[in-house]
Amino acid sequence: EEEEYQKLKQFVEIVASGGVVTDFQIHARIAVLNKNYSPSDNRKVPPLRYHHVRRLAREFPELNISLNGGVETLAGVKRELDECEELDGVMVGRGFVSNPWAFVMADHVLYPEDVCDLSPGPQNRMEVLEAYGKHADYEEVRGDPTKIRRFMTKAISHLFAGEPNAKRYRIGLDEMAGWPKKFAKEMKQNPNFVQPAQPPLSELIMDIATTHLSEEALYRSPKESFDKLLWDEEQAERKRSVIDTVVFSSGTKGVSNENVNKSLVQEWQTSRKEDELNEREESK
Repeated sequence: EEEEYQKLKQFVEIVASGGVVTDFQIHARIAVLNKNYSPSDNRKVPPLRYHHVRRLAREFPELNISLNGGVETLAGVKRELDECEELDGVMVGRGFVSNPWAFVMADHVLYPEDVCDLSPGPQNRMEVLEAYGKHADYEEVRGDPTKIRRFMTKAISHLFAGEPNAKRYRIGLDEMAGWPKKFAKEMKQNPNFVQPAQPPLSELIMDIATTHLSEEALYRSPKESFDKLLWDEEQAERKRSVIDTVVFSSGTKGVSNENVNKSLVQEWQTSRKEDELNEREESK
């Protein structure tokens, strides 16, 4: 491990030596460049070496060092920044895309001393949908719904990740996103086909949300949402501890956290593949 760290340190020293590059986002996994290792394997199999990134941040205080890899929650970001004050940031990718509302309290959690200077954000996800609906209507008027509607709905498809009926909400958005192409295809095949009148995209979005999601989910505040996420993480951790204890004491094999609780990131990846399949089907 020390040899690996020294190679990483030498690389940073060489790149930063000219004084031009000062920001480094360091991924804590060392990729295995082997044909037997897929990109998916490289995101899971090599161990996370956060201690290497922390050590870099401490040894190069003049540089901006950010940690990347394996952190999927806002609580995880805060934990890493608290662990090493020299770190300048934590990069989150899939965790944010798969559950964007989970990071709505980021400024308050990470920069509490600056909260007074922040403009008030959305009070709930209903406000987010209302504001986004106006933007969606504007874009559809300017563009071709057959080309852009799926892109417009994809941006809000994971806004309610982890909520009851979130999958039905995503399916509803996906079906509605395919209507323009479906109607265009019908008109091409049948000149006498009359396209049914549709309300603005904003109304369609709101109708799907209010049909499938509870008022509690739609109107829960950012603070309430963050507190609920913390509670859910604590319960999941307790569950994992119990399972690990049972597995260890019984010697049972084949039981893993993935089998017990499918992560939101995995749900997002599955959903993304489904979207790609739908898009390919529509393009035929």
